[in-house]
Amino acid sequence: MATDSNGIPLAYYDEPYSLLSMDTHTYNGLLVIGILAAVSLLFTGALLSFVTWRMLTWKSHYSAPVSRNQSIVLIYQLILADLIQALGFLVSFHWAAERQITGPNSSCFAQGWLIQLGDVGSSFFVLAIAIHTTYQVILSKSLSHRAFVACVLGVWGLSVGLTSLAPIIGGRYVFMRAGVWCWIQSDKEGLRLSLHYIWIFIVEFGSILIYAVCFFYLYRLRRREAMMSGRNVESLRRARAAMLAYAIIYTLLSLPLAAGRMASMSNNTPSDGYYLFAGGLFTCSGWVDTVLYTITRRALLFDELNVYGRRTTVNTSNGSRHAKESGFQRQSSTESILANNGFGSIGGIKLERTVKVELADVESGDGSSDKNGQKYYATATAEVTKS
Repeated sequence: MATDSNGIPLAYYDEPYSLLSMDTHTYNGLLVIGILAAVSLLFTGALLSFVTWRMLTWKSHYSAPVSRNQSIVLIYQLILADLIQALGFLVSFHWAAERQITGPNSSCFAQGWLIQLGDVGSSFFVLAIAIHTTYQVILSKSLSHRAFVACVLGVWGLSVGLTSLAPIIGGRYVFMRAGVWCWIQSDKEGLRLSLHYIWIFIVEFGSILIYAVCFFYLYRLRRREAMMSGRNVESLRRARAAMLAYAIIYTLLSLPLAAGRMASMSNNTPSDGYYLFAGGLFTCSGWVDTVLYTITRRALLFDELNVYGRRTTVNTSNGSRHAKESGFQRQSSTESILANNGFGSIGGIKLERTVKVELADVESGDGSSDKNGQKYYATATAEVTKS
């Protein structure tokens, strides 16, 4: 195969490896993708900067480190993966300016690498949020800090590993034109399937399955829900929607592009217009996840608010029964991280708790019979407002 002075096969500068003539439709589509990528980059960058600043200055604002809140950290990683993906699609401005997508070069390699890393990273953290949320709901506890950090590093290690395997297995020219941007070249379908497609579909269907298990568990707790106050019931409903929102949004934004790629593997290659639409939709992941987080932030803070699965232990001494909740409620350091500081309402903090209290019939003298006991449900509300 003939090569140029740099050892690059000359065939890579022709169709289908390069797009030598860009029509107006493709040009405008790349501009739209670039603009959406810039919006996602702005949103994710702003949110990451704000939360990072709060993590570093938590002593001035909160009673516990923000970085110890596992829900916040997982969503932080998802937003970071969205930022990486946005950087990859931002290269679309370069192709629009050149009016062509040429063979292997540094711009093409950078775009392919960033898109691959951002795609698999965001998908893995969507699945991690689903698993972590269900774990907290069912077991009413969080992972130890060391185990949680190991899991986060493991997710990033797997994401970087799958991205690195592309050039290791496919060679230095693996990232080339793939439709209207650069990614794993079209004649390496097996590599696309093993390093990308299969993981995307595992996340999409796995997240739905995990949340279905979680919802079934919550459905079985409907009697407990009936014991709560109206505000707690409403909080429970909001939390259910928040749990499922990330999986639904990710599926809606990623499925058209994944379906198009899978169709191309069966020799039914969609048009460039389809890829422009699907790519633009997927590029919205960053700003959509950022907006979603600002809306659902309170409902997602399960580890400190301990909304679900409260368990009660009973101690018996001196013939009397005393009810004690397994977890003492305290103010979350991140309950108001965005609610009170520029990303939401500033109405202060309100916590509400409903507890079950059982009192023995003191007149019976022995307190041994549950039938003589009195059962009460009490609700306490604590509110702190900003001065």
